[in-house]
Amino acid sequence: MKRSICYPLILLCFSVACTQSPEPRSAEVPFKALRAAEHLSDPIKVAKWMLPFSQHKREDLQFTPNSIIAGEDTLILIQQTAVDVVYTRKSPGQTTGFTITAAPLDNRPGITRFLLSWRGANNSPWTGNAAMTSLVNASLDSLVNYFTNPVKMYGYPIRDIKVTDTAFLFASRTIPAAEFPEASAALFEMLRRQAARYKVPYTGVRIFNMEKMGDRRTIYAGIGIEYRVDTQPGDSAQFKWMPYQKNLLAVDMEGPYAEVDKVKEALELYRVDKEMVSMAIPFHKYLSDGYGYTDSQRVRIRVCLPVY
Repeated sequence: MKRSICYPLILLCFSVACTQSPEPRSAEVPFKALRAAEHLSDPIKVAKWMLPFSQHKREDLQFTPNSIIAGEDTLILIQQTAVDVVYTRKSPGQTTGFTITAAPLDNRPGITRFLLSWRGANNSPWTGNAAMTSLVNASLDSLVNYFTNPVKMYGYPIRDIKVTDTAFLFASRTIPAAEFPEASAALFEMLRRQAARYKVPYTGVRIFNMEKMGDRRTIYAGIGIEYRVDTQPGDSAQFKWMPYQKNLLAVDMEGPYAEVDKVKEALELYRVDKEMVSMAIPFHKYLSDGYGYTDSQRVRIRVCLPVY
């Protein structure tokens, strides 16, 4: 009789031990909590760091407003509060629930602590196995790497550099969009002629920016010169200083010229996330010979955003 009672107790204890949830984990990143939480709740952003979805190409994933699907693997996201997201991870024969919270640290402004706890929606009991636990834990490590790697987060290797070229002859024009390659080349040629007229050496540095307004373009061009020259209002070229050793966010890229707009968007998002202040309009510096490129031509350029 004692033996028959003992077996159910052993089985019950074994069941409890096997379903006991893993220990919570935490990790920190230098990022504001509310903005960090956006990367926990947007399926497209989550797919960049959550395993196994981050190992797939974007075109191989399916997205809904609150889920990611990769073959037989599914992740469902439910945002409970501004900083708490509950995930349900499903794969064949296995369902696991866990929560990640983006918690601000009062004594360390600008730092977010991610808290991983093993519970599902409505505090449902944890179910899972060692393989699933390992994958979720690795996803927390991947999340930290995501927040500290600009290529993963913004798509480009954004870095901080200093202004080194300071003296420029500068000019702008508003032109029809269809005339952009010829008009931008003509603007640079005019600046080179003006440098020769002022008898000031041209350094070979060429910077440029463009604003799009329907079928019109406002283009801004500058060439580096070795020292200051005196220009007057109304002159076809104006002298401008760029403050030496001031801060620039920069991306060196090689690809179709039209990609400049995407890089500028990434720099602006990075600036906002880091709470930096713009001090001037973005520009790009040509790293390869020439100017007057079409959108499809491959170029080597450095896209820069001046910031405080």
